[in-house]
Amino acid sequence: MVIEGAWHVDSYVRAGETLRLTGILLMTSSRWSTLYFVPHSGTDQRWGSAEAGRYTFKNGRLTFHHELTFQGGAGEIPVIDSASTTVESCAVELSSKTLKIYFPSGNVIHCSRYSE
Repeated sequence: MVIEGAWHVDSYVRAGETLRLTGILLMTSSRWSTLYFVPHSGTDQRWGSAEAGRYTFKNGRLTFHHELTFQGGAGEIPVIDSASTTVESCAVELSSKTLKIYFPSGNVIHCSRYSE
């Protein structure tokens, strides 16, 4: 299966709660970038994240090497890191149309491939 392409970020599962997201994950042959928005419970506010870096995909594991991070909104203190060194090695489930990313934190992002 090919992981490269444009993925719609559909939902995020955290502590057993599924949150609907609006966003995109772009994967080239070695670089990734994402922008997504999470609704803030009980309000019309949203929390957002924009991140980018490089990645490797080997033996069913997707390892994100974060380089740029911008997160904030919904009254949260912004996180701005233009020299991030965060590395996340994630298990994945990949099909031609769906991608599930299992983060070390236990959270899971569900994505669907954008059609051409």
